[in-house]
Amino acid sequence: MPFRPNAMRIGILGFYIILFSFTTFVLLYQFVIPHGGIVITDPVITTTITTTITSSGPVTTVTTEGGTTSVVPGTTTEQTTTEPVTTTTAGLAYPGTVPAVLTAGTVIGTYESETVLLTLYQIRATNSDVYVADVVVESAYEILGAFAYNTFGGTNIVETVSTMANNHDAVFAINSDYASHYSTGFVIRNGAILRSTVSNRSAVALLSDGTVITLKEADTTVQAVFDDGAWQLWSFGPILVQNGVMVASVNDGLARDAVNNPRSGFGAVGTNHFMFVTVDGRTDASHGADIEEFAWIMISLGCVTAYNFDGGGSATMWFDGAVVNKPSEGTERKVGDCVYIRRT
Repeated sequence: MPFRPNAMRIGILGFYIILFSFTTFVLLYQFVIPHGGIVITDPVITTTITTTITSSGPVTTVTTEGGTTSVVPGTTTEQTTTEPVTTTTAGLAYPGTVPAVLTAGTVIGTYESETVLLTLYQIRATNSDVYVADVVVESAYEILGAFAYNTFGGTNIVETVSTMANNHDAVFAINSDYASHYSTGFVIRNGAILRSTVSNRSAVALLSDGTVITLKEADTTVQAVFDDGAWQLWSFGPILVQNGVMVASVNDGLARDAVNNPRSGFGAVGTNHFMFVTVDGRTDASHGADIEEFAWIMISLGCVTAYNFDGGGSATMWFDGAVVNKPSEGTERKVGDCVYIRRT
């Protein structure tokens, strides 16, 4: 058979094209293409209503949203239905006085509805620009969690806070604990347990009654926290403030806590009264804060409980259609999740 160099070259070239294409796909699948995970839908909060029906006449058929029931004379029947939660309020107000650190700052945004009162401040602390959302809600159910692509877990499932906020009709959003970045750690979002594996971290839980608790995961179970009424649970840390006292330490063994960094966090002033805070950093204009400085900011805002979210390049606060802080990488980093308040 005659030698055909062109055919051999074409064959070798084809092999390398196939090898390159396969390698490219593997790398994209591993590091870029989103895949896997659990699809999460937006919550619909309902309440259970039990109606007692007593009949003294002939057999009666009663039809409700819960089904059809025959009522025998002289008997009492309970009919249970579920309906969306509706709230009524004469108007929300900030309890007490505004902290001095906020009155010394600048109001850069406000939002008010029947169920949400939000004032956005820009202040200066630790040689940095700090953004504070002072939030009072009628119910803890106004504080919601969202995931990139509405998916928890998986690989490469990331979006910007802006994208998640816009996709959920939010008026406010902040990055949270980047739960999908870890394979362990409790996760509760919008009243659903999404992960129960224990980590060595401390967590914070927002309960459905509007109170906030902190916990060491190794000392409990996610089911126990859920049974206590957890509506949201975040696992990143550390805890910044407990009972109004700073518990964070630059000597906790985490290098990121001992140095100045951009920060995001969450604090509770009282029942259904919260502070969401982002500190700019890693620039000449804003140095950032170490973990103790961040705790002191929370205390100055009146927080009796406060918790550190994911920070660094992830630290992002969004309000009414725009990012309000200056992310340290010059643009938003894509992350796995955020906390948001829906426009009502």
